[in-house]
Amino acid sequence: MTGPVPSRLSPTAGLVNAMARLYIRRAVPFIAIQEQQLDEARNERARLRTAASFRESRAAGYIDDDLEGP
Repeated sequence: MTGPVPSRLSPTAGLVNAMARLYIRRAVPFIAIQEQQLDEARNERARLRTAASFRESRAAGYIDDDLEGP
């Protein structure tokens, strides 16, 4: 059932390995760009959520705009 381990990879296996290495090398910059876009979207969502919460607090009367600052 078991045979000796081949000493060389087949040409097809070499091609598949080369294509995987090429994909990984070319994908790294795109992954960095996508991670940056994802961070920006998360930050924008947090800003919008904070602004909505502030508006709701002001509408409910929890924030007093009549107070004067220094």
